[in-house]
Amino acid sequence: MALVTPLSPEHDLETKELAEFFNETLGFCPNSVLTMQRRPAISKAFINLSK
Repeated sequence: MALVTPLSPEHDLETKELAEFFNETLGFCPNSVLTMQRRPAISKAFINLSK
């Protein structure tokens, strides 16, 4: 059970568009990215770093 519940992928549309990278490479968006959406700057930086 997660300490922090992941948010819906539709929570932040800009992050959702960036997360398409994970959908193409892994076939899904990791819950860690969905959890990081609580701090959008962190989620966007993590996705760009992963690219």
